[in-house]
Amino acid sequence: MLRTDSFKARAFETRAFKARTFETRTFKSSSFKTDKRKVNRINAHYDVVILGGGPAGLAAAIAIRTANLNKHTNVSVLVVERQSPGQERLGENCPPEIVLLLKQLGVAKEFYQDNHEPCPGYASVWGRPTPGYNDFIVNPLGPSWRLNRIAFDKMLAKRAEDCGAQITWSTRFIGTDIVPQTASHHAHTLHLTQGTDRHPQTVTAGFVIDATGSKARFARTLNIQKTVDDQLFATVRFAHVASGKGSKQIQLEATQQGWCYQALLPEQKVVSMIVSEREIIPHLREGNHQGFEEALATTTFVGPSVNKLEITNPSYHSCAIYSGILPTLEGSNWMAVGDAATSFDPISAQGIYKGLSHGLLAAKKVKDWLENNSSECSDYSQMLQKQYRVYQNNRIHMYSLEQRWRECDFWRKRIHTPPMNLAL
Repeated sequence: MLRTDSFKARAFETRAFKARTFETRTFKSSSFKTDKRKVNRINAHYDVVILGGGPAGLAAAIAIRTANLNKHTNVSVLVVERQSPGQERLGENCPPEIVLLLKQLGVAKEFYQDNHEPCPGYASVWGRPTPGYNDFIVNPLGPSWRLNRIAFDKMLAKRAEDCGAQITWSTRFIGTDIVPQTASHHAHTLHLTQGTDRHPQTVTAGFVIDATGSKARFARTLNIQKTVDDQLFATVRFAHVASGKGSKQIQLEATQQGWCYQALLPEQKVVSMIVSEREIIPHLREGNHQGFEEALATTTFVGPSVNKLEITNPSYHSCAIYSGILPTLEGSNWMAVGDAATSFDPISAQGIYKGLSHGLLAAKKVKDWLENNSSECSDYSQMLQKQYRVYQNNRIHMYSLEQRWRECDFWRKRIHTPPMNLAL
């Protein structure tokens, strides 16, 4: 969310969320070294299994392993991640406030030492034909950050393992059996497959954290389907910058059929994204790269900025993006975090910050479970529900700022219509 002199939007923020970062999506592969023998060895039982190794899941693992759990000093934690190490994800910008969460996770020093670049602010063409600017020069926490996302994810994974959590990569969650809590401390039986092995492995867990992203795959096995208020479609291009000098500011532009975004990344990379509806711009679907380039070229702000760069090795990716919330966010021995709990329109810019925040909150829920004080609905659910209502109102306000194309389908749907309440 941008807040400038010429861009009078209220920030998408609550007490816990002040982020300006796009929600995470997983795309092209680039590996970092890891001990495959270590990550692929799975035990039969764990106190806590975290399904999903993104920022939310890894933050939860760190928080649980470093929390003061009283007499429970050696809680076993397994993180199950379906991707291999080093997958590049969309979600490359973090707000200044991210340093507060990184300090809680014990990785602030490592963050500053990695190849991340400070970002001076945002430039946006939204609600008017000329740019508005938002600078971080007066923020006491410093600048926002453009991430080397692979290094960022590796940092969180290393911290989780150093704290005693186990991570199994290239491992898919395929289903669960639930036994009565009174029958066994290990109330969940989880079925996993590793790599190309189609034979499932069985792991029992006393507590499960669903960090599987917007699909909320574990919650779905409990017959809990996310209520979706809106569905959008994004096409993303990653590329290497061979020559040219682009803006260090993150750029955002509203268009007649949606909006687009661009940011320079560390290591001479650039990411560009177009967001619309699948029905409005069918030629942007993955596989039609020329359609993406033509649409980007028609923009008045982002497009000319792109033209200043000579790019090579482009890769294109498409994904659906959702705005929704689980009607049930937790049980006595499970909870959802990050996008699995609440998935936001990327215009709200809260993805990584939201994930880390949820992960940090997981330790209290696990502590309550260990002490037999866990409830079906705690303050965690109430807080996330309140935050989602704030998000809905702010999202409508954000789109309502753009009145130039208020009669076009994309904008008309998002300016005036109530939530869609679809099931994902």
